[in-house]
Amino acid sequence: MTRDEGPAGPLAAALHDHGFEPVPCPVLVECGPDDPQALARVAAELERFTWIVCASVRAVRALASARGAAFPAGVRTAAVGRRTAEALLHAGASPPPVVPAGDGAEALWDALRPAADWPAERVLVVSTPGGRRTLADALTSAGATVEQIDAYRMTARDGAAVAAEWRRVTPDALVVASPRVAVALAEAVGADALRGLRAIVAIGPTTAAALATLHVPSLVPAGADFADAARLLADRRKAWPDP
Repeated sequence: MTRDEGPAGPLAAALHDHGFEPVPCPVLVECGPDDPQALARVAAELERFTWIVCASVRAVRALASARGAAFPAGVRTAAVGRRTAEALLHAGASPPPVVPAGDGAEALWDALRPAADWPAERVLVVSTPGGRRTLADALTSAGATVEQIDAYRMTARDGAAVAAEWRRVTPDALVVASPRVAVALAEAVGADALRGLRAIVAIGPTTAAALATLHVPSLVPAGADFADAARLLADRRKAWPDP
């Protein structure tokens, strides 16, 4: 598992449920934002906004931790994906978040476009450095007043340490959850090592595209969800030859 999560994390649980042995080999690790004071100020003033838009569970958790209290009632929220929506509800979001039927920022914007008179709205977009600006740019173009705050950052681990763990694990398969992880992992262990695996599941088309630029084939589940990724990997395992 190249994702930075503990043994009881959502990807580990999904892989366990399908009979795999998840072994951690994080490529990027979560760290606090470069400007924690700015995050704290925004978190204390969520009532200033009419909408809060979050693209990940990590973003919700970081904002909720900085606030130290439930989100204000009446502020609308939106989430890229079901798990992020669940995190918003846990943080006190009311009414329930807007969640797209499809996956990704483009699908969320399709759901948000008719949801408000955007020139009258003040929107907080919770992000991470280097993240895509699809939602912030779309909201700005629609006339909303947009403020973007970095709630956390993902820092690359030392490539030599990642390569050493990879050699120790000798994995059969891989689940990659972001384009940045795909590139950093290939830099650490070499693209040939990735091509030698029995299967790679890329969560989302942008991650698959990043792997494709490295000439590494991957499978993309129907939904951008860890359970879907584990299910797809389990289906592919049926065709693996016996060891």
